[in-house]
Amino acid sequence: MTPPPPLSRRWRFTRGRTGPTRDADSESGRAIVEVIFLAVLMLIPVTYILINLLRLQAATLAVTQAARDAGRAIDTAPTIGDGLTRAQQIAAIDLADQRIPDNGLTIQFTAPGTDCTPANTITPTLDPGAVYDICVTAIITLPGVPTIVTGTNNTITGVYTVHIGELREGR
Repeated sequence: MTPPPPLSRRWRFTRGRTGPTRDADSESGRAIVEVIFLAVLMLIPVTYILINLLRLQAATLAVTQAARDAGRAIDTAPTIGDGLTRAQQIAAIDLADQRIPDNGLTIQFTAPGTDCTPANTITPTLDPGAVYDICVTAIITLPGVPTIVTGTNNTITGVYTVHIGELREGR
């Protein structure tokens, strides 16, 4: 006679019954715990990534809008000094709309199509027909990411090409 096959932990014999029955009490509730654990484990990194992507998108929107508004402020200003003052104020307001601090805000002017580097900086004018790019650069921080990983100067730059009107008043 051969011995019976070994029983797994899930099956047990009970008195009064003729065959093995499933031990439901030992597995009760484990699936929900595993699902909740995996959901939390996946939710935290996905949330951080999503927050950082949304922060980058908000900063990009802010500097792009700041460059556009600053260019329009310079184009409509009576003097270049007033235009630069208005441009700085408007750019700070546009950054504040997206909760970007304006302590790292820089505005510079370059020839059309060139990079926004200090080496390419030009002096803006209000001469009719003048064309130049206005570059608005802001320093951003990413929430939940240490500066060792990202560095201290994460910058985003928005560029807008300014066309000074041919028919300016007072010329």
